[in-house]
Amino acid sequence: MAGLRAILTALARAVWRDLRSLNSLGGNNFFLFIVLLLIYQPGSAVFFLMILGILLLGPLSADPLRKVPPDRLALWPLSATEHVTLRFVSPFLSPLVLLALPLSIKIAGVRIAGAVLGLALAIQFALALWSHWRAGRPRRNAFWFVPRIPGRLGGLVQKDIRQMLSVLDPYVALVLMIGGVCYRLFSPNPDPQASVILALLVVFAVSTSAQCFFGQDLRSGIGRYRVLPLRGREILFAKDVAFLMTVGVLVLPLAFLPGLAGGLVVLGVGHHASIVRPVPQTRWRFTGGAVIPTGLFQVVPMMAVGIATARESVWYFGLALVFYIGSLWYCGRLWDKSL
Repeated sequence: MAGLRAILTALARAVWRDLRSLNSLGGNNFFLFIVLLLIYQPGSAVFFLMILGILLLGPLSADPLRKVPPDRLALWPLSATEHVTLRFVSPFLSPLVLLALPLSIKIAGVRIAGAVLGLALAIQFALALWSHWRAGRPRRNAFWFVPRIPGRLGGLVQKDIRQMLSVLDPYVALVLMIGGVCYRLFSPNPDPQASVILALLVVFAVSTSAQCFFGQDLRSGIGRYRVLPLRGREILFAKDVAFLMTVGVLVLPLAFLPGLAGGLVVLGVGHHASIVRPVPQTRWRFTGGAVIPTGLFQVVPMMAVGIATARESVWYFGLALVFYIGSLWYCGRLWDKSL
């Protein structure tokens, strides 16, 4: 049993490291928006909190035992009884049980907390069955189906799209986009301006990614960038294309031009932080950057330019484009000078 206790202790330590990765929420622009709603309009924040909770349910429900490589698990000198005990005890070390469940009991009651726990355990059981069924077969990744974009920078753009889709921010934007489309289709009297605001909220949800472009590139990845025959502006432009393609798809059913104008603004502001203060990011977590001052400098002009593009003149889109091009040129030179 001493060996079993040591293994459970190590798993608990690994889970605690996972919980600490949730600190990235504190540097996410959209989380700041939710906090402000909680202060000034608590009732309006419930929907957005539900989105965050649902998206975090998957990562928080991860089976701690999946952190152990299968070949190493097979080498541990455990009896059959200890293997069964480890299999049944390890799910109770999941972040959901350690963090989310006590809060659910306090806020929502035992019945709802029990339902959440049952759903999390069902997710873990399904993942365990899937892993057992896929054992010995080639691994598949949905991101492999992201097509390569034609051109010299196509491979970089493909890689950056995959990186962007491996954090939770775009999925918040996707839920907002679906909600906006449903509002337009099924509301008896939809507000014409609501689509613009929803499109800008979509950009708001992914805006933190624009200041953390190199967050998922390991040190080796940064080193490869520096040996590529590319200028700094080309490397940034590849990341910008991946960002704008994602944003464009999400705002297309709502308000394409105002949303794209907002995307150009957040890119123009985020370039400098991406190069000067790169923040490491964790996959399947929310992007964590600097809300103050970079986040504020992103979202305030983004909202202003997006609304002005929709209500006043398309020339505000041109203004956002000029600002973006200037930022790309200047920050590209910063990258080149850092070589």
